[in-house]
Amino acid sequence: MLQPTKGYRYSMDPFVLCSQVPPVCSGDRILDVGCGCGIIPVILGYCFPQSHITGVEIQNKLAEIALKNIINNKLAQTVSIINEDIKHINPESTNGPFDLILSNPPYKKQNTGRLNPDLQKAIARHEITINIQSLAAKAETLLRHKGRFMIIFPSERLIDIEQAVQATSIYPEWIRYIHTGQKKIPKRVIFSGRKNIAARRRILPPIYLSSENIANMDILSNCINP
Repeated sequence: MLQPTKGYRYSMDPFVLCSQVPPVCSGDRILDVGCGCGIIPVILGYCFPQSHITGVEIQNKLAEIALKNIINNKLAQTVSIINEDIKHINPESTNGPFDLILSNPPYKKQNTGRLNPDLQKAIARHEITINIQSLAAKAETLLRHKGRFMIIFPSERLIDIEQAVQATSIYPEWIRYIHTGQKKIPKRVIFSGRKNIAARRRILPPIYLSSENIANMDILSNCINP
């Protein structure tokens, strides 16, 4: 995997999110919103080679790197990258709705915390170009009936996710907390919802990440100049 020497670099979140994706049927259509350098499309391309995966990325340089990663991993027949603002994407421009939409979206509210002086990092981390409400609304538009919406987000913002989907036809399916240690509070939560399927929300057993898992992630990436 290639990613910039400077600018936004992926963390463990994409790996954890992808590990929770349920089995995908042959021909299913998957959309990654804010794909960055393409880490999620690459992982899912290897896991589900019979699916059709689309990554949307608003930042030009990251979209270029994502395309290189798709080509380098010989996934061009499975994965496509669109360099566009997700707000401009609709089912007509993507050859129909999706069976699964997932995202590792910007996790800091606009006008909160320190805004990174690096614009690439700022857009990836702060809700500058899209917020959780807009993401949920767009997912509703792009999902087919009974389609699934999955995101990984800071655990303290779970209430924001649930409020965002309340304004849509996406209903909570399950949540799963992510801990970086057995005795540490959860830092992240994975949310899964289904379009037009109302059911009682389940809380799945937590996931505990080890320091070894986190350290080994660096083996997968190389750096390039942006």
